[in-house]
Amino acid sequence: MLEKKLMKSIEAHKEEAFALNEYLFNHPEISGEEYGSCKKIVEVLNKYDIKAEEKFFGIDTAFFGRVVEKKDSNINIAICTEYDALPEVGHACGHSASAAISVLAALALKDNEDIVNANVDIIGTPNEEDVGMKIPMADGGVFDKYDCAIMVHLDTKNIPNWRMLAFETYELEFTGKPSHAAASPWNGRSALDGLMLSIHAFDMMRKCAKPHTIIEGFIQKGGVATNIISEKARGKYTFRSDSAKYVKDELVPWARDAVNGCAMATQTKVEIVPFGYPFSDMKYLQSGVDVIESVMIDYGMEYFVMDTPGASSDMGNVSYRCPSFHPSVAITDEDLALHSKAFADVVISEKSKPCIINGATVIDGFLARILEDPEKLKAIREEFDRM
Repeated sequence: MLEKKLMKSIEAHKEEAFALNEYLFNHPEISGEEYGSCKKIVEVLNKYDIKAEEKFFGIDTAFFGRVVEKKDSNINIAICTEYDALPEVGHACGHSASAAISVLAALALKDNEDIVNANVDIIGTPNEEDVGMKIPMADGGVFDKYDCAIMVHLDTKNIPNWRMLAFETYELEFTGKPSHAAASPWNGRSALDGLMLSIHAFDMMRKCAKPHTIIEGFIQKGGVATNIISEKARGKYTFRSDSAKYVKDELVPWARDAVNGCAMATQTKVEIVPFGYPFSDMKYLQSGVDVIESVMIDYGMEYFVMDTPGASSDMGNVSYRCPSFHPSVAITDEDLALHSKAFADVVISEKSKPCIINGATVIDGFLARILEDPEKLKAIREEFDRM
């Protein structure tokens, strides 16, 4: 009964969600600057009597809303919401539509709060594309009380749950000794040489690193003039693999040794500075994925099972604090890359509308099934506790 009522409410509130996607898309705000986006989402939630407030957990662009409150229930559910955009390409990761999905799912649950046997919260989690603000929330215990956390992302495929890569990001700041590049280069030591040699070292690491390891980055600064031996050089590099433990205990120490060796070889100095928070891999709970798959099947969403990890999200850190799920819904069947202008164009197209409905259907269909069948929720919790 709950699931059918939720689907009717999704249909009833869909125009509000479509309008929210359009607003967020046309007012993109990059990570950490989502002030207007946060305010707009809170306004929509409050409009439907979901008590929501900004600046949650001391984060200016985060929010918290109580969707359903049941004092006689010990079940707690969190719906996470992302709404940050990317530099230059705006909502090319689809977070405007993803936010609309979370809000639509919440509105439907609010409509039916009398028969929802759980406490349900919606949490605004900004800055996913950069430093990942779910991470300090997770570290601070925000998600510890929840029996389940869920959100939906956009993709070109329906995926019941993502397998994610852990990563750590560092800035490499080399300092050399400047000198005239033609008159007296022997008096200089090139900071750029130290950085370039480090990049080659990373290339050499790849062939001996464990499967699913990815090392990527770019040069932020290389010098100021061609006739000056570079005094300062800076690069930013991310080290990913399918295990946070491997990244922390093996991959990053290996890279650190390589960088220090390159500084020694070029007689330069280097400072290795952490950037942002370490992102975890995601606990993959098959018992919950089975439920999401059943929802996708029943609502005609042909899905793709992700066997190998790809991409990363701070939702992975949440998955170490409570059972967490990060499915995706297809917005197009075209072979488009996330973070591209072409993908952004689809996010604001008519194709976004059925995608938003499907996303809310996945969230609320999943929640209805685990709430109406306590054995499903129990199985999810037991699997989480075993991992």
